[in-house]
Amino acid sequence: MGIPNEEKREYLCSGLEVRADGTENEPGKMTIGGFAVRYNQPTLIRDCWGDEWLEEIAAGAFDESLQGSERRENEKKALWNHDQGKPLGSTVAGTLRFLDNQEGLEYETDLPANTWGNDAFESVKRRDVTGSSFGFICRENHWEKVEYMGKMMDKRTIMKADLIEVSPCTFPAYNSSEIDCRSRKEYIEAQKKGSNTEHRKKLEVEKLRTEILLKL
Repeated sequence: MGIPNEEKREYLCSGLEVRADGTENEPGKMTIGGFAVRYNQPTLIRDCWGDEWLEEIAAGAFDESLQGSERRENEKKALWNHDQGKPLGSTVAGTLRFLDNQEGLEYETDLPANTWGNDAFESVKRRDVTGSSFGFICRENHWEKVEYMGKMMDKRTIMKADLIEVSPCTFPAYNSSEIDCRSRKEYIEAQKKGSNTEHRKKLEVEKLRTEILLKL
């Protein structure tokens, strides 16, 4: 069961890799890591209705969310393919660590020695899985019109968000059937209202002109 208002973004962030393989230097330790997201890189999103917009995460968007993540009330999780029944690491347990810098949000997780931990390790080691994704709740965003590939498009910049989880992902690409961006709906409605208001003003001006001409 998902968290209310949670959005999942599965960016194609290559570079997920094995960082400790349980050899004699660190016996029994299996660690993987990579970027969950790279900042300020617009990604084209298409929902199941065919609507498209650009979206990017601003640098520092997760700063507040990551503060105090070692406490239970602000715990972050690493999951295998977003499955809450298959945890890979936790900030509270110290088995999930983040490095947030200007380039993006990087993470490392020490995998459990169980079925899905071994599955994740082997899949990353074999390069069957090379991407990561993350779940978040948007707290502040900004919409604007920009030119993209010769046409005007809406662009959403996520300025502030609560990070919920990160996941090594088998298919690091958007599943359009799961995309429901409430923020975009509100933005479109605001645009429509603004357009309607402007239209009404123009009609009122034309009506006033007509009345003045009739009185002449």
